Amino acid sequence: MIAYNKTWLANLRLRDEVKKNLQQGNISKAEFDAITQKYPVGFYSPNIFVRIGLFILTCVIMSFGDGLLSLMAASGNIITSFGWFFFLGLLSYGGLELMVNGQNHYRSGVDDALLFISGCLFSIGFGIMLSDNNYGTHYLPLSGLIFLLTLGLTIRFADMLVTAVCCISFFAFLFFVWIKIVPAGLSTAPFMMMLAAATVYWLARKYDTHIACINYANSLVILQVVGPAALYASGNYYVIQTLSAEMMHQAGPVAFGIVFWIWTMGMPLICIAFGIKNKSVILLRMGLIMVTAAAITFRTYYHILPTDVMLTLAGVILIALVYAVIKYLKTPKHGFTYAEPDEVMLADQLKIESLIVAETFSHAPAAPANDNVKFGGGDFGGGGSSGAF
Repeated sequence: MIAYNKTWLANLRLRDEVKKNLQQGNISKAEFDAITQKYPVGFYSPNIFVRIGLFILTCVIMSFGDGLLSLMAASGNIITSFGWFFFLGLLSYGGLELMVNGQNHYRSGVDDALLFISGCLFSIGFGIMLSDNNYGTHYLPLSGLIFLLTLGLTIRFADMLVTAVCCISFFAFLFFVWIKIVPAGLSTAPFMMMLAAATVYWLARKYDTHIACINYANSLVILQVVGPAALYASGNYYVIQTLSAEMMHQAGPVAFGIVFWIWTMGMPLICIAFGIKNKSVILLRMGLIMVTAAAITFRTYYHILPTDVMLTLAGVILIALVYAVIKYLKTPKHGFTYAEPDEVMLADQLKIESLIVAETFSHAPAAPANDNVKFGGGDFGGGGSSGAF
């Protein structure tokens, strides 16, 4: 199962809870120090800057090491075979197990890099193996093999990025299986994908606080992000029409178009409503991202207003709505408040919707240079004055 020391993981969770109580003023600094001494954590977990540096350094070392081995084995004409990539992947995975179990690395950057490199090498090996066997289109077996690989790595290391890849490859595997074995599978695939994504999200929510999954809390958070995203993408009109054009060569409106338009525009509101009802920050933020996606989808097919007018109206409506909510919640009502939360959640660190909005509307034209206004020069008197003024 999980590679990390379970006792230290439990102590680490305890320390996080105690630290929150210290920040809220429920315990003193002396009590906090006493608790941390009684429940030690032996992991090597540097700060984020050292972690990034160690990640880059490990990638460089592994690149040189794998390159040197490939040069030494180049005369044997084996470095282009899938077995060579499996060999390099096993070397990286062996180093990962050694650093985790022998040196107690935990989210140090070294284990992150070795996990990333070994996963990529195994995936490349799978791709070459399927291409060598001339299976034709091999998306189905490739997605299945990557799913099994990342599932094993997720169970072993509980990494969030690997969990996201595992979930996406699982959806891809389901999609290719469905369109292969079910007649008219491509027409019904969106509804099957909606059901699969909703099931993944439901399972992630159900086992979020289960004792058996306590070491995989961050992985379950990732599933609660990827699940709603896949649920919305499965019924988004633009996605459906693009897939129909690419895979069925059908241009123009898609079948059940009104259903997908209702899904595209209504799903963000449903997601936000469930987020408010269940007090889920993840659903709220996913709902905001879906609102952006719905607006972009609508704008792709219909041009009712110019972009600047549409953005101005949307901004005015949002400002008015936020002002009304702030005024209403100055006094807490029905379990909701305007006050800042005491606890910083993982989702609070992911300003995804801000990044999307910034990237979407950040292509503003640069101000033209005014060549008639030039500063500097001057022959006397300072301040840039000159006889030629």
